[in-house]
Amino acid sequence: MPSTRNMAVIRFLMVVLLSVVIAPAFASDARKKFQVKSIDAIASCRGLNKALAKAKQQDDWGDLYGFSLYTIGYLTAVNRLAANTYDIAGKKNSKTIMVWLEKYCAAHPDDGFDDALYQLTVELYPNRSVAAPS
Repeated sequence: MPSTRNMAVIRFLMVVLLSVVIAPAFASDARKKFQVKSIDAIASCRGLNKALAKAKQQDDWGDLYGFSLYTIGYLTAVNRLAANTYDIAGKKNSKTIMVWLEKYCAAHPDDGFDDALYQLTVELYPNRSVAAPS
């Protein structure tokens, strides 16, 4: 019998794999709702768009730094929980990932930032690293 931790990893991987194939909306409760852990400034694509504009216009990168840290934490959690995944980003670096999120959020300003990260994960999953570099 698999352990509870292994079952959780298996469930997470199934969600990721199914989302790549059929892209349904998965969630934790019967109403398809789940709690997103973030601070208000990092809750939406609109917030990322504002942070990018502020960084470019005022040379103030503080708000954008918050999005970068949140993204790194999110991807680290995926690395830890997804079976057969060493690095969900594969060969992509942090800058490439943030540029992808910038484009996504420019096209989807009303999406939550968690939605953008989910779509990023779906995009990255097929090319993830499955083993640590030798």
